[in-house]
Amino acid sequence: MRISGFEYHAPASLDEALGILSHLGPEARPLAGGTDLIPQMKHGLRPGCLVWLGNLAELKGLTWNRDEVRIGALTLHADLAGDRELQSRLPVLARAISLIGSWQIRNTATLGGNLCNASPAADSAGPLMALGSSVVLAGPGGEEEMPLGLFFQGPGETALRPGQLLKEVKVPLPHGPSAGCYLKLMRKKAVDLALLGVAVQASADESGSRLRSLSIGLGGLAPTPIRAGKAEAVLAGLSLDQARKALDQAVDLACGEISPIDDVRATASYRRTVARVYLGRGLNTVLDRLAGKEGEGLS
Repeated sequence: MRISGFEYHAPASLDEALGILSHLGPEARPLAGGTDLIPQMKHGLRPGCLVWLGNLAELKGLTWNRDEVRIGALTLHADLAGDRELQSRLPVLARAISLIGSWQIRNTATLGGNLCNASPAADSAGPLMALGSSVVLAGPGGEEEMPLGLFFQGPGETALRPGQLLKEVKVPLPHGPSAGCYLKLMRKKAVDLALLGVAVQASADESGSRLRSLSIGLGGLAPTPIRAGKAEAVLAGLSLDQARKALDQAVDLACGEISPIDDVRATASYRRTVARVYLGRGLNTVLDRLAGKEGEGLS
């Protein structure tokens, strides 16, 4: 079908969608929620073809097992933010997604679309990075899986090749005592992208007194969402009391790993200043939750 100068296809299955995308090449653009693509088209983007993915039921919903949850790329933000099991078991992710846009956007936009748009400040990316998530890409040659950190190639750029689609996101589930926290800086009276986002996820040993792992996902502070690996390494394996004493060092290391920019919404200097505050706040919150001082976020 041709509409206003471009072709339009509505495949009924993943295989059909992949066939169309493979045949048409880079001129074809997948359309899911459209909350990023449609505004881009209004501002001059002219794809040769739109491939509507809304009929692909196999790319929707959550599948739980003992070790992970698999989230279909077409799962709506509203469904994720309101999912009771996700709120209970992965509250850092549910919280972040609940802050994306407005309720109208969350009822239209998809997790896969948020990731494939590859905004450095995508709210879902930081928590998914902190949780150690991977993505499954489907294409004419089959499926491939990669860590989410390798999926992001630069602002607006991903590892997707022509003819490929993001099929699902695989998120490992924490076992034993764990806690998460997501902090987003945005203009308080606007539906806005994050000026920056800080996600912290930690797990403790069975006694609850020593960190088994701690990870930090950062958005809006580099050309892609990133992990603060040096800061994570300083804290992992410490007792909760030792971790508190090492927080300043961890924050310093994390701030050495970021490279914010000046743009119309904030300066790089401002982002650096607030990142330091939010990192300290996020790390303290997670340690408090692990210690039982705050119940929210424990799993």
